[in-house]
Amino acid sequence: MMKKIVVIIGGGPAGMSCALWLKHLGFHPIIIEKSKQLGGLQTINPFHNRWYLGVPGQTGKELAQQFRRHVEIEFLTTLLDSKLKRITRKKTKDNFSIFTEEQEITAQAIAIATGQRFKSYESIESIAGSNQLLLSQNVCFNPGAIPRTHGQVVAVVGGGDNGLGTAVMLADTAKHVHLFVRSQIRGFGMNQKMVLDYIEAGKITLHKPATIHQFDLREEKIYVTFKEGDNRSEEIQVDYICFRMGFAPNIEEIVELLDVGGVVSLELNSAGYIATDRFLRTSIANVYAAGDLVSFWDPCVATAVGQDTIAARSVEEDLRSNV
Repeated sequence: MMKKIVVIIGGGPAGMSCALWLKHLGFHPIIIEKSKQLGGLQTINPFHNRWYLGVPGQTGKELAQQFRRHVEIEFLTTLLDSKLKRITRKKTKDNFSIFTEEQEITAQAIAIATGQRFKSYESIESIAGSNQLLLSQNVCFNPGAIPRTHGQVVAVVGGGDNGLGTAVMLADTAKHVHLFVRSQIRGFGMNQKMVLDYIEAGKITLHKPATIHQFDLREEKIYVTFKEGDNRSEEIQVDYICFRMGFAPNIEEIVELLDVGGVVSLELNSAGYIATDRFLRTSIANVYAAGDLVSFWDPCVATAVGQDTIAARSVEEDLRSNV
């Protein structure tokens, strides 16, 4: 008897974990990854992961490498650098036809694990003068990058953990850090405390709640015009600016592909993430979703891996009951 095929869309930690579980539950998982290597956002994460049990001291990049090695040892089928073109539902046995640029795969179920992406220029393009920042080498959107700002005045935009962490990291060597927070500081309490300590030490100036109205690039300096609360607008000059505007789920393409004739569609929750039940079943039968594109509250390796374990078990229960 041939093993049932489950296509996993996305090759980050969640997708790799799901494939591993599905293999040992008796299925033939196939990972489709649009990038040239597995690992998702961890492939650009140079920071040490102190939260994932059993691998102390390893960076996100090193953790991704270990996950890839595990996939190789298990001989899991992986299609890298592979772009999805179309998904259709077969009339017989409710199978799916998944089309890439090079082949067609018939599968009995689909697990979506496309993860998140960090918000880039699109998060500020409505602000006057933002297009000028595209011409500067002193602007950073990538939360996995560690800019060299020794002795410089730096602006950090973002009040989540990435924004707070970046401000603290740069404050030790920068001349000064201006931290812009749109509404309230978010993130872990320890990160908030470190920021407050640097504020008291005069290394960080907090602007909250802050609305940025304009950017201006003049002779390699960046001028930021903003309004803090009910105060009058003011302008500051910085040498470097880091945007830490959060993340967005990679769902646009998959939502479009799974819009089956306008009859069945993939439902989203109020926050714009894929809606599932507690067993990670989506609004489409035999389609499951897990990881960062479902959980915006705790986007990390641990939750991604744990959720796709649940998704794999749901696949096993549903397809076994359909025999």
